[in-house]
Amino acid sequence: MNLNQLDLNLLIILKQLLNEKHISNTALTLGMSQPSISRSLSKLRSLFDDPLLIRMAGGYELTPKAQSIQQDLNSILNMVETLVNKQTFDAKTSQATIKLFGLPPQMHLLIETIIKDVREQAPNIILEIDTLPKPQFSDLLKGETHFVITGHKPTSSEDKLYRQALFERDFKLIMASTHPLANTKLNIELLRNCNFGQISIQGEKSLSIAHCFAALGIDNINTPIRLKNFYSIGTIAQNTDLIFFVPDHFANDICRHHDVVARVVPPELDLEHDEVYLYWHQRHHNDPVCQWFRELVKSKVFKI
Repeated sequence: MNLNQLDLNLLIILKQLLNEKHISNTALTLGMSQPSISRSLSKLRSLFDDPLLIRMAGGYELTPKAQSIQQDLNSILNMVETLVNKQTFDAKTSQATIKLFGLPPQMHLLIETIIKDVREQAPNIILEIDTLPKPQFSDLLKGETHFVITGHKPTSSEDKLYRQALFERDFKLIMASTHPLANTKLNIELLRNCNFGQISIQGEKSLSIAHCFAALGIDNINTPIRLKNFYSIGTIAQNTDLIFFVPDHFANDICRHHDVVARVVPPELDLEHDEVYLYWHQRHHNDPVCQWFRELVKSKVFKI
């Protein structure tokens, strides 16, 4: 490819095409006509000597080369944007967007602590917060988010990542205030025959009480209810015999709004303390906005 033939605007169109996999949607997003996008796609196919998008029964699919280009393209455009806009960062006037990803157990406490400071220090900054379950580092590697908050460790293939320790996470057992064990000192023998509500969130093995029992060689723990989030725990717990194993900051919130109690997990079951980290990619390491946000988070580092 001759770089003299390459128009930066074509790369912007290519990025949107690869994300949307749809010519009409790309045109709508970029405020261009559909024929203009089609002509640009034709030029891009010629430049890269590859179809890039292949029409399938349900729409378009990316070719292997397009998939390879996608990750590098996001990095390149981010670097160009940083180069063009590089200047002293002023939090009070910045209109930047900071994108965060994390599952609810990790994101919950950080959000409620950080948002107040962001609003006070940088009132025009936008925080985009994604908590939908997905592979933990995928968006970070693709350049589609600035930060990931997680207790997971990246694989050896997920390099070029930095991290900053945030807090340790402990757990409590939530049950109805009328539960037979509500006022009893808990131990394994009392709990092994109880009924538990299971929180099943992708990538959150530590939320499984069955996992804790299994580590001690105790199988067949009864979990008749399995939830995909934390929002119904209080209502279910206060009206049933189910016990839930949840991060203690969630337990505190649930107790404030429902007729339930939070009990200490027996030491034998309290197998691990999750250490939660803030991760970011090398591409954003020197970004002034991201540097400011990391310092803000660092000033709020705490244990829960």
